[in-house]
Amino acid sequence: MKTVFKHNPSIPYSLHDMRVSEIKIIEDSIVFIFEHGYVKCAEPYKQVEGTVTIEGVNFDFADVRLNSRNGAYGKFQGEKLELSQFLERYDWAGFEVVDELYGYNQVVYSGYLSIAETDDLIETDISIYFTGNIIYKTEE
Repeated sequence: MKTVFKHNPSIPYSLHDMRVSEIKIIEDSIVFIFEHGYVKCAEPYKQVEGTVTIEGVNFDFADVRLNSRNGAYGKFQGEKLELSQFLERYDWAGFEVVDELYGYNQVVYSGYLSIAETDDLIETDISIYFTGNIIYKTEE
C-alpha cells in the first residue's frame, strides 16, 4: 500500500522578506505588526499594509529560538525562550521573516532578528501552537 500526503495550505498573503516591527500579546492572541505590510498571493501580487493576529495561542508552546549570528554554519550557543520572556528581555529593532511554515495548529516564522543599537543579526525561529484562526487585517 502506498499513501501519499502533501500538506500545502493556501495562504492569502506572503510574509517572506517582510519586517516585523512589533509583537504584542493581547489575551490569548499574538499580533504581529509589520513595517510595510506583506504581499498578497494573488495577482497583481501587491504589497498591502496590515497586521497578522494568531488567536487561541497556547503560551506553554509559544517560544523563540535564537540560533547563530548571521546564519553561520557550525557550532554555536543558542537560546530557547518563552515568547513572553523574549519580548520582555530583548530590545530589538525588527524581525525579518524569511520562511513561514504552517502545520496542524502550528506556525513557525523563521528569519533574522535585528538587535537594537548593534549590527548583529541573529537567525531566529518563532514557534506558536494555536487553536484559533490566523487573521490578516489589511488596509485594503
